[in-house]
Amino acid sequence: MAYNKAANAAFAWLGLVFWSFQLAPQGTTQHTFCNLNSVAWQNFCRKSTEGVSVVMLYFWFAGNMFYGAYAVADKLYFGLIIQPQIFAFFTLLNILQVYWYAYKWSLTKTCSTGAILCIAYAGLHIGFWKAEERAIANHNDGAVTFLGVLPAIVIAAGFFPEFYVCVKEQSVEMSNFFIMLDIMGGVFSTISLAFDHTFDYVASITYLIVVLLDIVLVIMKVYFYIRGTQGRVHGSGIAVSSTSSCAGSQYSSKASETSPRPFANNDNVELQQLEEGKQPVQ
Repeated sequence: MAYNKAANAAFAWLGLVFWSFQLAPQGTTQHTFCNLNSVAWQNFCRKSTEGVSVVMLYFWFAGNMFYGAYAVADKLYFGLIIQPQIFAFFTLLNILQVYWYAYKWSLTKTCSTGAILCIAYAGLHIGFWKAEERAIANHNDGAVTFLGVLPAIVIAAGFFPEFYVCVKEQSVEMSNFFIMLDIMGGVFSTISLAFDHTFDYVASITYLIVVLLDIVLVIMKVYFYIRGTQGRVHGSGIAVSSTSSCAGSQYSSKASETSPRPFANNDNVELQQLEEGKQPVQ
């Protein structure tokens, strides 16, 4: 495909928006998009990170560090360079929320851990960036390919703890909105590479592997819908409702005790409440 600077930039920024902010603490109010809360925002509203895999978050944090270094060394478009940095920042925020809400760490311990992780991120980022630059200068194609594929492997590995939980619970509680953002971000970022001077096949692997694994989640979700287990957590029959803003959230005591995942949506809540003889909450 011919080089197109405008298209390269436009799709890179679209990829940045879609692929970086699904973990961001963005707030919503009670309107059509009220259930589009992101992970960190839902954690904050519920004062809980139950169901969040900190292992998954660490894999994503490390994977974006590796990819950020590759993007800088390979001189990708600016939007694609800062994209993994922003995603890593919000991943770090989610990691600290786990320690704050689940492990009840003190503010000092939580902030100190955040500072240590930032220093480690910066040091490793610079180290891998310089290693990638040296490999490119020395025409060491094997090292260049390895350092480019490494982030895809690490990020992909982060999905497997989520797959395990989904199979165990027979339900994919990751919201449709989150999955849609992830898929669109990967698609737009790949299209941006196609409009560059040369298509970077190595860089595209990271985006396409995320798209592929998100599609696996979609297939699993459809399968669990067919089986009738989707949205029913631990057999409680109550799914987490995310249809209200943080200020107006009203969780029943039972829903609060059994809310399983920060990604949970309110699929079939009214149907489940009717089956239990309850009046659906408006």
